[in-house]
Amino acid sequence: MKLPKTIEGIEVYYDGRCGMCCSFHEWINRQPRAFPIAFIPYQAPHAEKVFPGLGTLDPAREMVVRTSEQEIYRGAEAWVWCLYSCANHQDAALRLAGPRLLPIAIHACRVLAANRHALSKLFFRSKDRKVREELHRMDPMKCEGDFCVSRP
Repeated sequence: MKLPKTIEGIEVYYDGRCGMCCSFHEWINRQPRAFPIAFIPYQAPHAEKVFPGLGTLDPAREMVVRTSEQEIYRGAEAWVWCLYSCANHQDAALRLAGPRLLPIAIHACRVLAANRHALSKLFFRSKDRKVREELHRMDPMKCEGDFCVSRP
């Protein structure tokens, strides 16, 4: 997996009803930014409008990232992209994207994805309730051309 030196930004489509997924989203948003990142729950009414065909990528199974260059990444590669968006974690993302660590990241991501609902209930139960409440108060995305950015 190759990560470019410069990029305009990425969009991350994730399970907005999963406490673990939302906690990851919040953690990424607290990090200093290397480039813009927009988190969009795949259940959001505007998700399919922003990304026509999103449903065919089965975002309920694993996170999906679309770059400003319209490249699509799923699962572990999507997680690596999220990490790469963090100015302080780009070196770690570059190592994870390499041929030695990416297969391990893929395996770990599959295990987490397969068990995320159980892990969410175990570790993020109160987060799940907050997520449901927030879904009803989501602000619309600001879109320019084919790229949308969430407001902090």
